[in-house]
Amino acid sequence: MITMNNILHSKILKQSMICQLVICCSLLNITAASAATYAFKADKILQVQISKSGLNRISNPPYKIVQVTGDDSTFRLKHDEDGTNIFLMPLAKIDEKIELSIKNNVGDVQDLELHVANIKGRSIIIDGTNTLILEHREQKEISHMLRAMKDNVVDKYYVQNSKQMLANIGELTVNHTKIYKYKNLTGGVFEVKNPTKKEVILDISEFAKRFDNPQTSYPKTSVLSSKQIITVFVIQKLVEK
Repeated sequence: MITMNNILHSKILKQSMICQLVICCSLLNITAASAATYAFKADKILQVQISKSGLNRISNPPYKIVQVTGDDSTFRLKHDEDGTNIFLMPLAKIDEKIELSIKNNVGDVQDLELHVANIKGRSIIIDGTNTLILEHREQKEISHMLRAMKDNVVDKYYVQNSKQMLANIGELTVNHTKIYKYKNLTGGVFEVKNPTKKEVILDISEFAKRFDNPQTSYPKTSVLSSKQIITVFVIQKLVEK
């Protein structure tokens, strides 16, 4: 006996099969089309042309896309299991635009303005290996290490206590108290003391020059009153020779 539920179930199965067939055909179109490669630019909106009728594959090598933000009434979205690729089918008309932001697994966000066109499905590669994205990530790592040093927390770093007296900075004495390490970054925590009976100014730029390839330095103050002790932080980048 045929029931309304059976008819509805049959329609759903047919629609599902049609949808899967469309996706498969679109994927075939992608393989036939040439890839369009764009350099990652966190401070700019990338202008990208996408296919109206085909499926558009977007990737951000060597990273995985973990979040897509935009008006979901203007597109359909699928992704593979590991997040290496997302597949986008526009619902907007030809010559219309879709605004989209993608976020990868290291926290970088790229804004996109997608222009819908009458072209074949295509592969869109947002290259995350360029210098700008690496510099952006390195600055984030430096800021994160400096924050951990200021807060006196271990976090993800290898931390080692130290009791090493260094050469004076003029009349100021310097004691190296702690070392932070992560990949090619090394952070030093120093106690700087004014042993005199007068006010002394700390030249932090001169102090930082003692270290190879310093990336940032931070003193809590640059003017030390008599007998005052302050904490100074320096982060340097180790360069392979």
